[in-house]
Amino acid sequence: MEYAAAAVIVSLAIIAASVLYMGLPIPNQNSSSAQGGQSSVLAIRLTDPPQVPHLTSSLNLTYTSLSLLVGEPTGTAGQLTTKSVSVTPSGGTATVDLLRLQNISQTIALASLPSGSVLYSVTFTMPANGIKIDVNDTISSVALATGGSTFTVTIARPSAFSSGDFALLQLNPVVVNTPSGYQLIPSSVGVMGHGGEGAEEVGSHHQLSGGDNDNLSKAHGNVTASMVALSVKGNVTTLTIRINNTGTTPVDLNALGVHGNFTVMGNICQTFRYEVPYMQGMSGGYSRNDMMHGDSAHPRCMIPMHMDEVVFVPVAPSTSTTATSSTSSSTHTASAACIAGQMSLVNGMDDGDQRGLTLQAGKCVQLTFTGQISFGRASFDLVPSTSAGQVYVLHVIASNGANELVSCTLPLGANSCKAIQPQPDSRDW
Repeated sequence: MEYAAAAVIVSLAIIAASVLYMGLPIPNQNSSSAQGGQSSVLAIRLTDPPQVPHLTSSLNLTYTSLSLLVGEPTGTAGQLTTKSVSVTPSGGTATVDLLRLQNISQTIALASLPSGSVLYSVTFTMPANGIKIDVNDTISSVALATGGSTFTVTIARPSAFSSGDFALLQLNPVVVNTPSGYQLIPSSVGVMGHGGEGAEEVGSHHQLSGGDNDNLSKAHGNVTASMVALSVKGNVTTLTIRINNTGTTPVDLNALGVHGNFTVMGNICQTFRYEVPYMQGMSGGYSRNDMMHGDSAHPRCMIPMHMDEVVFVPVAPSTSTTATSSTSSSTHTASAACIAGQMSLVNGMDDGDQRGLTLQAGKCVQLTFTGQISFGRASFDLVPSTSAGQVYVLHVIASNGANELVSCTLPLGANSCKAIQPQPDSRDW
């Protein structure tokens, strides 16, 4: 599977009111960090260990603002006021090549906040086409698989900060090249660093220390995954995936990539009265040379690219039981009860209903998709093979770097799925 790195996480809900009393204790507060009236300058640093497709030379993220969700001391011991503080780059926008942030961090913002404040999260807001990837000298737009134009990095173990401290944001998402184009899937983690290098400037670079790497490693979550059921009836596919949170903290399940043997069902030829881009409205997936033109007398025919990879995103779980299988099926029934939920296909049409869901530590969920695997305005569907011996690779991408790569062989059973370890330092999953 050709996966890439970029910077995406499902957005956390930012407090709508500008000020909200929470009554929370200030974590790790010390006497020097809560002196009334004093301000501290917090540096926001960005790092990104890349996982990119072969021949990728750049992965540029452009953003227009950072929104910091912070808790500020109220002056009463043990109480915080929650505020959303916006930081805008000089010139209105800023662009970072994430492939240049291997083993180093870059200071992307400085925020002056009351001493003793606590940072909970940082939300990036991007313009249209804010993520670009260059693969083999071809620049393409990358869409957020989770929809929208924002993503949020949550701080693990928030603590009160003072001047010289910094927030280290590790962007470790996955980009999948699917029939609907490049899709960027969330996975990130944020930690606080104490005792920085003194005064910082936006744009400065810092080598990651052993302490930085250790803090990031401890903040990572853990999940396991397996394919529970796969069935096909006509051109309708039913797929159920089970995910367990085996870590000690909650994680946001953001997307699931599925790689395997899909075949085309339907008409790949279309006739147009006027010359328009093929499958207009999709987020990519076809190169400029592939965009043929036709008229009523000359239909266009095109084989879809990357038809062996599709992406799903979880939606809000329900209280119902999991879906049952149909004909041409492979099913494995899990013994332990899990929350039942659904997942929707990332098909190049931003329908606005795509969201992640939070899975608590020690809990599991079974996500089911039932429908046609179709893309944009295409007149064909992709149908997975359900014959014995077929192998499907699942890639679960969650917050806090809780990613899992699993290989499942049909027919499904208790031992059909096995975890895959990516090669060390490999940028291609």
